[in-house]
Amino acid sequence: MSIKTPRLIRDRCGVYYFRFVVPLNWRESVGKAEIRRSLRTKDAATARHAALLLSAHMEAMMADKKYLTNPTLADFPHLAGGRADVRQKIRIDLGLGIVEADTLEEAKEARAMVADMKEERQAQAAQMSQMARPAIGQVLAELPTSRCGVHLEQAALDFLEERRTTLAKGTIPKMKGGIKAFVAFAGNLDVAMVRPGDVKGFKQKMLADKKAPTTINDYLGSLASLFDYCIANKVARMENPARGLLIPGAHNKAESYEPFTAEELARIFAPERYLKRMKLPDFYWGPLIAAFTGARAEEVASLKVEQIYPVKGIWIVDITKGKTVNAVRRVPIHDKLLALGLVEYRNAMRDAGHARLFPHLSEGKNGFKKNMCRMFGIHLDAPGVDVKDPLKVFHSFRHTVVTALTNEGVNDGLKKALVGHEAGTRESAHDDYIHLKFLTLENLRDAVNKLAYEGVGFEGLRVEPAVFVAAVAKRMAGKA
Repeated sequence: MSIKTPRLIRDRCGVYYFRFVVPLNWRESVGKAEIRRSLRTKDAATARHAALLLSAHMEAMMADKKYLTNPTLADFPHLAGGRADVRQKIRIDLGLGIVEADTLEEAKEARAMVADMKEERQAQAAQMSQMARPAIGQVLAELPTSRCGVHLEQAALDFLEERRTTLAKGTIPKMKGGIKAFVAFAGNLDVAMVRPGDVKGFKQKMLADKKAPTTINDYLGSLASLFDYCIANKVARMENPARGLLIPGAHNKAESYEPFTAEELARIFAPERYLKRMKLPDFYWGPLIAAFTGARAEEVASLKVEQIYPVKGIWIVDITKGKTVNAVRRVPIHDKLLALGLVEYRNAMRDAGHARLFPHLSEGKNGFKKNMCRMFGIHLDAPGVDVKDPLKVFHSFRHTVVTALTNEGVNDGLKKALVGHEAGTRESAHDDYIHLKFLTLENLRDAVNKLAYEGVGFEGLRVEPAVFVAAVAKRMAGKA
């Protein structure tokens, strides 16, 4: 059972109001049956503070004989909500320790109001104790006591601008979405006024809305990072209200992508269907490069011509940035890709004056990969391919490559070096001793070439580079 604060109401949008019902004998002179003042907050604790202040002021005013006969609307300046034509007589802010009054009489009235508020708080504490609620000290510790002057939306802009320098481009919109959802729930609060209860309420709403546990943890993690930034940069002096709220084991409950089977790969790369549909170079080369390197979609789609070059006679794809720090790696090009003409295509793009391997692609908010992944999804659903499993998508090539290398006996160090996974995860006793940058290209090349995919007719997929050069020129002319 909660303590009801006198004269406090909330509208359908969640904004709190102070509502004073004008006594019957005053209504004719005041001209209103009730007076409402917006407290300009959706936060229950902040609203209770403001309502108690106004209520104490009303009680003190109504006890003064000078207000007992024929009051007017001007006699209620504390309910005017900041009207320019009404003077504020008394100002009380217990959070900042401010009590201001214009006259000695008003100063006495202010002291009485503060005493009334103290008595009200003591009564609330006693009632909470009787109901076996937490100690009043714990409750008051939850209540905001000061503001820092920076609101959530502005803090988020500064935070994301800083993180943009270190995070993958696709991660920024996800973090922004989590913070935006919290602001929509709690309001654009002053950073220092956000309480653990606000974040917990946000979490409970997401649970009620049946959001996936991994999504909830992503949103809560974004908030925790935002408040860590605010604390570290002296924006606010506070405890992080979003810490300790993650759902345990959420990642283990998430559905992982599945690798493609040998039969599915044979249908995916069947020449009669693949060549007919994958006529643009990113559509054609994207799945092939992923199938023989385990590279992520954006790592493939964003490749530059200069990232493909030979080192001591071994042609490599030099992935210079990606989702994580470990994504930076050099992957030898599989013999099948060399036979299909990847190097010749790279040379043709270079000779045509293009800096990117797929120069017709435009960068979106998540990079260059959108259309390539979209077309691959269409190809999977097409008659004759019929890969309908929602857990089998472009990213499944990473699972396919790691699974195939494991079946061929490739050790964990080489696998992690090829696909850009972290070493030192303590999956085995030797993980801490594996230094990926010292693994030789010769050994990496031998490991890559163990990807055989028996039964898949890659030999029938070769397309002359001139065909793609013409397709790119036509597409870029159309855009221009």
